[in-house]
Amino acid sequence: MRKFQIPLVAAATALATVSGVLTAPPLLAATPDITVDTVSSYQTIDGFGAATPIFGGSGSPWTTSETQTLVGTGPGQLGLSIIRTVVSPVSSEWGLYASSLQTAKSYGSDVRILASPWTAPANFKTSNSRVNGGKLRTDYYDDYANHLYGYVQYMKTQGVTIDVTSVQNEPDWHPDYDSMDWTGTELRDWVRDQGAKVRDTRLMVGESLRFNRAYSDPTLQDATARDNIGYVGGHLYDAENSGNLSAYPLATQYGKNQWMTEWNLHAADGNGSNIWGNPSNATVWNETLDDVMRTVHRSMESGWSAYIWWYGRRFYSFIGDGDAQYGTTKGAVLRRGQAFSQYSKYVRPGDRRVAVSKSSRTSSLEVTAYRGRGKTTLVILNRSNNAVNNAVIQTPQSISTAEHTVTSQTLGAATQPATVSDGQATVTIPARSISTLTVNDGPAPTVPPTNPPTTPPTVPPTNPPTGTCQVTNSVSAWNTGLVDNITITNTGTSAIIGWSLSFTLASGQTITSGWNATYSPTSAQVTATNVSHNASIPPGGSTTIGFQASHSGNSAAPRGFTLNGAACG
Repeated sequence: MRKFQIPLVAAATALATVSGVLTAPPLLAATPDITVDTVSSYQTIDGFGAATPIFGGSGSPWTTSETQTLVGTGPGQLGLSIIRTVVSPVSSEWGLYASSLQTAKSYGSDVRILASPWTAPANFKTSNSRVNGGKLRTDYYDDYANHLYGYVQYMKTQGVTIDVTSVQNEPDWHPDYDSMDWTGTELRDWVRDQGAKVRDTRLMVGESLRFNRAYSDPTLQDATARDNIGYVGGHLYDAENSGNLSAYPLATQYGKNQWMTEWNLHAADGNGSNIWGNPSNATVWNETLDDVMRTVHRSMESGWSAYIWWYGRRFYSFIGDGDAQYGTTKGAVLRRGQAFSQYSKYVRPGDRRVAVSKSSRTSSLEVTAYRGRGKTTLVILNRSNNAVNNAVIQTPQSISTAEHTVTSQTLGAATQPATVSDGQATVTIPARSISTLTVNDGPAPTVPPTNPPTTPPTVPPTNPPTGTCQVTNSVSAWNTGLVDNITITNTGTSAIIGWSLSFTLASGQTITSGWNATYSPTSAQVTATNVSHNASIPPGGSTTIGFQASHSGNSAAPRGFTLNGAACG
């Protein structure tokens, strides 16, 4: 595109004529310090979360109030969108956390439940013991599938959908508590031969101690096994030193979102146990910012779709557990929880990470950006000792409003000033802080009418007329399956409020899972209907949905798109 330069003095002094009236031109936009590029996009976010208590002695189930604090998105709440829980080897214990999970599902927004088993029942194992590892006996492979399926069905009777079920927590770790040993090949064999029996949930494979890909690669490389899983997972213990806090191309190639499902750090204990109850303690804050929040940032940059901390309620976690030794109040939000909420509360399931660039003035900042729900969200880590004053943020869409929230050693998820001018937002990023800037798109620019209208304007329709929607596809296919990411763009001038996208799948294709919409039926003529977080598409805005499907040789993209009955371009 050819660029034309206007001399600065002339631009500053010229007069423009609009409708015959002399007006001063708009001020020149400031040079941006952080620029968002929504054309270049990466992973879709599934969420941020934490675990319920897992073992006996780790505390009672979360109360209703505690659960609401953890998953709610209101003032003082943390907005977790994934809750991890345990599949006990003893079925009589399955209901222990059902009430907490019910509350999380009903009170939170798009909350998903991940259930992880630490071990199979003792009599299923070569060691006949729950602890110290031991392998699942091959003659009990089908019984283990029925065990996991039984848990999913039991929780359904309690009003809880188990969205994701892991095959095994830490198959490479064999401590003197509940544990079970697997190799990557054994996991592949079990998933290939038994995985389809665990219905009404999506299986996850991996969850190794160091996100070791040797525990998920064999499953991904086997077409039958691969089709039986929805996700790969892993933990962060020593993952950076192992080189595994990084992109996972094989999982991405096959459309399997990657979840970081456990990490736990509280080395700050050595500086005095009562430090955890002090929100302004420097040692706690330094660990929170430099270690915990940094790994969230790096996980997002690595293309992972979820980050799940260990216990949500603990003296070193998001809300206190009331343990007198550590000085926290049970159920009270801790500074670490406020810091984590800069991601969990503002980056929501279905948002898509997009590219950012920085000026030299902001080169020390660690920034990720996300697009969804007609908003752009930036999470900014400033781990330096210097504030960045009056940082100018620019997005491809003109910014109409901006909300800036900051957590630091002295600020707990506090609203800070944000100014909007000439379609840009300007904020100050405090030293040693994590902050979130959420910006809303402005209306598309229009030319003022020469004469005022003689009739009052009509109320804009909620559904677009024919020709005001555009659909683009991105299909990745392999021998028996495919993933299709579909972007719906509102090219009209009215907001779309509530939508259904209809299309025709190629012969032999059947949808096996989907995201950011509900799909019915799963073959032939399909209708995808919005979920709560993407029900509205503003003028010029877009939303991305997708599905995974099996096919019998024809991997062609869908055709015949209509949105609310109107044909799309």
